[in-house]
Amino acid sequence: MPATVVLTFRNLVKNVRTPMLVIASVAQPLVWLVMFSQTFSRLADTPLLRGLGYRSYLALLVPGMMVLAVLFTGLQSGLAMVTDIDSGMLDKLRISPISRLSILLGRVLADSVTMVAQGAVVLGVGALMGARVETGWLGTFGMLASVALLGVVGASLANLIALRGRNAELTMVAGIFVTLPALFLSPAFLPLRFQPNWVQAVARINPASYVIDVGQRLMSIGNDWGQDVRMLAVLAVAALVLMPATVAAFRAATR
Repeated sequence: MPATVVLTFRNLVKNVRTPMLVIASVAQPLVWLVMFSQTFSRLADTPLLRGLGYRSYLALLVPGMMVLAVLFTGLQSGLAMVTDIDSGMLDKLRISPISRLSILLGRVLADSVTMVAQGAVVLGVGALMGARVETGWLGTFGMLASVALLGVVGASLANLIALRGRNAELTMVAGIFVTLPALFLSPAFLPLRFQPNWVQAVARINPASYVIDVGQRLMSIGNDWGQDVRMLAVLAVAALVLMPATVAAFRAATR
């Protein structure tokens, strides 16, 4: 446990010393938040959204941009893993009296803290623009926790790619290839019932879709415990698939 705490702190300090990486991962979601919320603001006046209980398009958009921010951070986690491999830092940690699990947990915990902070920034900017969380502080904490859980799952995938490929370009391309479709094949920009049937079908197996839907409900409509359970179940399945695979890849890389 002490080793995990030290490594978590080390990874957080590393992020602070390269602030452009943290800023870059949250800058694009903020740009999209401002741009799309203004471009499609009049959708809130249509029966399409009014009938579902959404008071503004901004409130519909904020959860998706929070998800985008944490997915970008998850991608950066994979890139940081490649950097540690190339720089020899992973070899130094491997020969030190530290368990392999502590090394991996240190990265995951640091990523989680960063993701919560970035989700809070996006939510805060949304609040400054006029959006509010109808379910109050509990809803706010629920949104931050759910996007952080999704981000950890995304970071597991990015680290798996990084450990198997050991190539920064491959990790970046694969990460973007997964991140943007995960966002667009979800209710991030429009409720699923108004999207094509094939998009709805893909969204049913897309963890980001469930997290965004829960966030949108917490922002505008109210909590739905059934949807909360479904979201946690989907995230749990994704974690049970990706995390053991990532641990196995990490052990193979540190033999």
